[in-house]
Amino acid sequence: MIMVKNFFFATAFICAGALMGQTCIPDKSLTKSGFLPAVLPPAVVNTPYNQGISVLTFRDTYTTVLGSKVPVKIDSIKVLKIGGLPSGINYKCQHPRCVFLWDTVRCISFYGTAGQVGSYPLKIYVRAFAKVGGFTPTTQNDSISSYTLEVVNNTASVWQPVSSSFRVSPNPGNDIVEIEDSHANSNWFITDLSGRRVAFSLIDKTPYSVRFSVAALKSGMYIVTDGQRKTKFLVP
Repeated sequence: MIMVKNFFFATAFICAGALMGQTCIPDKSLTKSGFLPAVLPPAVVNTPYNQGISVLTFRDTYTTVLGSKVPVKIDSIKVLKIGGLPSGINYKCQHPRCVFLWDTVRCISFYGTAGQVGSYPLKIYVRAFAKVGGFTPTTQNDSISSYTLEVVNNTASVWQPVSSSFRVSPNPGNDIVEIEDSHANSNWFITDLSGRRVAFSLIDKTPYSVRFSVAALKSGMYIVTDGQRKTKFLVP
């Protein structure tokens, strides 16, 4: 069975910025896999929202057959639906069937007016179309849960570091993540979006920084907290 998460999280997501109406404009400068931004820009309650994302899927991955790695060519990935959107927010793909290709940049827009403040984890249901060994057609359904849409009273309500030196990098986190802070010996801890603390593997620590591995963390959004200060980072 093909592991869709092996390649879908290598899909490139780049914010196209503010858009007109429900139409998104694909970013033609997108040539490599990866994704930005780490989080969707927040929606403000009772205020029209319109955010575009450009997509370029990853071309090659692999699966394991009888203990051996077999190459897989990704033909396309289709978005079946997106769950978890706040009431009043919809989505629309540039492509009429929501199909995304490895060699063509396409986009999707989120639009509408959210009526209630809250944090809305999104679940993107996808179907991958591929050829195992380059010849045998196959499909697999999966879901992606790495994006959350925040609906706030105003843009200042989004969690931001109190000090510009309280930051997590890189964000999204790849393997090794560093927290830097102007406060010495801060008591950081990390939670998922439900508030449950998660364990992490410490690499080294100084009075003003800590480096740790996120290799054991599941894909998704996490929150670093120190007292009243909070900031988010994404594990792809």
